[in-house]
Amino acid sequence: MNLRRIESFIAVAELLSFSAASAKLHRSPAAVSTHVQQLEAELGVPLFDRTTRQVVMTPDGQLFYARCQTVIRELADISRELGDRSALRGGHVSIGTVPSISSLKLPAVLGEFKSRYPNVTLELHEGPINQIHQHLRERVTDFAVAPLHEDSRELDHTPIIDDRFVAILPRSIAANRKYITLKTLNQFDQLALSHETAVRTTVEVAFRNAGLRYLPKIELTHHQTVISMVEAGLGAAILPMICVPKDGSANYQVVPIRPANIKRQICIVTLSGKKLSPVAQTCADQIALALRE
Repeated sequence: MNLRRIESFIAVAELLSFSAASAKLHRSPAAVSTHVQQLEAELGVPLFDRTTRQVVMTPDGQLFYARCQTVIRELADISRELGDRSALRGGHVSIGTVPSISSLKLPAVLGEFKSRYPNVTLELHEGPINQIHQHLRERVTDFAVAPLHEDSRELDHTPIIDDRFVAILPRSIAANRKYITLKTLNQFDQLALSHETAVRTTVEVAFRNAGLRYLPKIELTHHQTVISMVEAGLGAAILPMICVPKDGSANYQVVPIRPANIKRQICIVTLSGKKLSPVAQTCADQIALALRE
């Protein structure tokens, strides 16, 4: 259905005059009349009763005009909604991330974002890296904050920071060490995250490259539980620095690993070819800035 014809019809319906409608639309009276005739032919019903003195809408014309008004209101609402999204006055952002990033760093960043843009709704999906990637491919999330991973088909990665791994040692065995090697660390019972996590894969590769066997005594699903187990003296662990509380604890010590080559790259991850909405891009930029700081 031609929009120019509908514009001409609405103008005539509101002004009840073909000449007034042509002046309003800056179209010739013949063009306005032709548009209405074409619309009537398309609909198969007369929309106006025309006499030399007046123009009156038929019942079918009144029905069509009412429906046109509904469509116009909906288009106006959509226009305002899209304008609000662009101006960051509204909208929705869905973010994927792994727990080792979300637990300490994201709450403050998202809290600051929410204070700046209170009408934007936020949705956070935590999970292992494979699930995070799948959510991106299925468009469940707009973007993810996650480590670079070998399973990156159809995904683009924008690097933010390098996140080094550190040893978490009970105070009983830390002895104020300035650093520790994997060989020395391997003498203690190991606490590890589960196999489905990217952290576990990184640690296993590091031990294998050092010619060592990695045989954890206890496997856990969350890094905070790992830290709590270290505090209880149940063993040592290797975790990314980003998920270790800065304040620490009297019951464990954070010790650098030498050589310092165990690390991962934290990225903003998006679906290849997908452009983020203005509000999602602003959120991603704010997260990236906060992590760099």
